[in-house]
Amino acid sequence: MILYLIILLGLIPLILLVAYPIFSWVAASVYPKPVKSSESFMQPVSIIIAGYKEDKYLKEKVGSFLREGEWIEGSEIILVVSGATDDTLKILDEIGNEDKIRRLVYPGQVSKIESVNNAMKQASNEIVVFSDCRQQMKAGSVRMLLRNFSDPTIGTVVATLLDPDEKGRFSLLRSFLNAVALNDSKYGSSLNVFGALYAQRREFFRPFPTNILFEDLFVVVSTLVQGKRLIQERDAVIYDLNFNSYYKRERIERLARGLLLFLLEQRKLIGSMNLLDMLRFLLFKYAKLILPFSVLMVTVGFFSLLFEYQGLKSLLLLAGLIIPLMAFRKSRNFILLFLRINHHFVRMLFKFLFMHQRSTGWEKLKV
Repeated sequence: MILYLIILLGLIPLILLVAYPIFSWVAASVYPKPVKSSESFMQPVSIIIAGYKEDKYLKEKVGSFLREGEWIEGSEIILVVSGATDDTLKILDEIGNEDKIRRLVYPGQVSKIESVNNAMKQASNEIVVFSDCRQQMKAGSVRMLLRNFSDPTIGTVVATLLDPDEKGRFSLLRSFLNAVALNDSKYGSSLNVFGALYAQRREFFRPFPTNILFEDLFVVVSTLVQGKRLIQERDAVIYDLNFNSYYKRERIERLARGLLLFLLEQRKLIGSMNLLDMLRFLLFKYAKLILPFSVLMVTVGFFSLLFEYQGLKSLLLLAGLIIPLMAFRKSRNFILLFLRINHHFVRMLFKFLFMHQRSTGWEKLKV
C-alpha cells in the first residue's frame, strides 16, 4: 500500500507537467483571443540596453538598433554600462550618435535590476524596449514587438528566443517551451519573459525589487496583476547559445536560486494574481524544481513493487529499458541533460534551504 502511495504522489507533478502543454494547446484552439496587432502602428520607443563588462558586444548591439529599417524616428537609446574601463569609453566614443544615445556609465558592477531601474527614470517614450548586450537580434524585431501595442489589452510583448547550435539545429526543450508560450499567448498570457529582448508600456512598468535575482519573473507577475496580457511575438527573434551547451552547473543553480528567491520574497505579489494565473505560474515555473523527487519516487516505487513480485526479472527489465535508450545519440543526450539539470536543481535546493545560499549577487557567466 505504501509503495502505491509513493508512486501516486510522484506521478501527480509529472501528470500536471504533461497536462499543461495539452491544456495550453486546447485553450488556444478552442478559446482564442487574437491580438489586434497593426503593422501601421508605429511610434518612438525608448530602448534600454544594460550590460556588465560586455565591451565586445556594445558596438554591434547598438548598431543593430540604429540600422535602417529598425530605427524609428524620435526613438532614444539609454545605454547602461557597468564595469567600464578605458577600453569601454573608447568604444562608446566610436559609437557616437550622441543625439540618439544617452549613456549611464559606472566603473563598478551594477546589477541589471539597478541598471534598468536607473534607466527607466530617464525614459521619455510610452513604449520601452529592454535588451541585453550579448544576444543577436533578427532584423525588424523591434517593429514586430511594437505592432502588438495597437491592442490596448497588451502590456508586455517578448521576443521568441532561438538557440541554434553550430549546425543550425535548435534544442528540443527550447522549441517545446516556445510552442507552449506561443499557445499561451493565443488565448491569454505567456508566462515567459526573455530579458534579452522584450517591450513594455511604460505606464505598466514597476521598479524591480532589489531582493530578487532575475527581473523576468517580476515582469510576468506584475503585468498580469495589473490586468494586462503578456504575449510572445513569433516574428521578433533573438538568438542565443544552444540550450544544451549554455545550461551548465552555474547557470542551472543560479536559475534555481532565482526561482526560490522570488517565491520567498514576492509571495504576496504572487498571491495577488487571479487563481488561474497563479496556478499556471506556479506549475509552469516551479514544478520543474520538484521533478527530480517525483521521478525518484515513481522509479523507486515502481521497481520496488516489481521486484517484490518478479525478483531479479525486474533488474533485467530495467537493463532492457536503459540500454536501448543509451544506444541512440538523441535519447542519450536528452537523458544526460535531464539528469544534469535535475542534479543541479537538487544541489541548489539543498544549499538554499539548509546552507542559506540566498544571495542576489552573481559572477558573470562564461559563455
